[in-house]
Amino acid sequence: MLKEVTFSEVESLIKERKFTELKNIIPQHPEDIARLISSISNLSWRIFIFRMISPDKAVDVFEYLPVEEEEKMLKSFSSQEIQNILNEMSPDDRTELFEDMPGELVKRCIKLLSPEERRLVLEILNYPEDSVGRLITPDFVQLYEDMDMDEALEHIRKVGVNQETIYHCYVLDRSKRLKGVVSLKKIVLAPPKKKVKEILFQEVIKVNVYTDKEEAANIFKQYDLIALPVVDNSNTLLGIVTFDDFVDVLEEEATEDFEKIAAVLPVEKPYMEANFFSILWKRSFWLILLAVFGSLSGFVLARYGETIQQWITLTFFLPLLVATGGNAGTQSAMIIIRSLAVGDVKVRDFFRVVFRESLLGLSMGVILALVGIIRVFMQQANWLLSLSVGISMGFTVLLAAIVGASLPLICRKLKLDPALMSGPLITTIVDVVGIFVYFEIARFMLAF
Repeated sequence: MLKEVTFSEVESLIKERKFTELKNIIPQHPEDIARLISSISNLSWRIFIFRMISPDKAVDVFEYLPVEEEEKMLKSFSSQEIQNILNEMSPDDRTELFEDMPGELVKRCIKLLSPEERRLVLEILNYPEDSVGRLITPDFVQLYEDMDMDEALEHIRKVGVNQETIYHCYVLDRSKRLKGVVSLKKIVLAPPKKKVKEILFQEVIKVNVYTDKEEAANIFKQYDLIALPVVDNSNTLLGIVTFDDFVDVLEEEATEDFEKIAAVLPVEKPYMEANFFSILWKRSFWLILLAVFGSLSGFVLARYGETIQQWITLTFFLPLLVATGGNAGTQSAMIIIRSLAVGDVKVRDFFRVVFRESLLGLSMGVILALVGIIRVFMQQANWLLSLSVGISMGFTVLLAAIVGASLPLICRKLKLDPALMSGPLITTIVDVVGIFVYFEIARFMLAF
């Protein structure tokens, strides 16, 4: 592991021009080297350290760097250095880099690629941004049905060193159409002259190249795969996507969902690297929207001005009611949003979910109604007021549970992201409804 004191030590050695000592303290693992380079404050020093790395390790180190750092370094590299690095990078990592780079720099880099790598880059970048096609790599072991085990093993030995994985080999016909998959274990254990077509598994889990990458990641996770093959409409195998790429997808989607749930427009970059004004706008947008929705509470309160004047004590317990209803609605919404994300709940389960949440809301409402009655009576010793607050709290929790469960499912049905039904938005909706219910019940009961 890289120690933090190394960062300042490296800078000191560069200033003192003690390059031999510097080379001796550079870590061995590419990820540690990348972290070291990223921590150095001066760009020219970062490039200097990178150039001290052996050529066979340089590409691995470069792939571990943040995309923003990769872009800065490419701008400072010579054409030969760019050519050496980009031609050796894995296609999926290179695509991720090109997606975030300025167009002019991308054009310059593409021109420096070999003809085969240039064709591959242009093909991948032509797929929709959110499709699994942007993640594919052609570095997989392909076998043919008529190969025997000796031929298959010889082929794996020949090409396997440069492939993403050799543990699953994909079997094609002579038209490159995917026919099945076979594990390396089966190939090794099978008799030498047995044909590949005799041991292949035909029911391959695969996705179309235009499949949304989040959907593909969920399929990958559901079937516990090592790699996911990607095909076109004619079942021609275009490439595979491996575990590390799907981890990045799931992390990005989880971060985006958390931001939406917190009522923040998604920020594409890490917090410390994101533009201040971009964060300001994306956080302010939802707050402004929620403030507009929240102002409806004022209209509801104005409607019950006379009731409030007669029973000023009703306002003492309004924060309790609003907080309880918002919490109940957020609970339901978060559970359903998460269940939709992991596939436990489908849109077709709408009525079952609403019925279940209604029962839960009713049960919790009864419990909280009793809590509310006791709480108010301890402070005011007025049974009518206590019953008004308690019953209102019970109804509000019931409505909050139904609203919190329904809205994410409705969003999914409308092809919208359920995470848009954020906690603050659910709370604001429940607040308005809860205040209305509270004063209607109180006006009815206190009239006696």
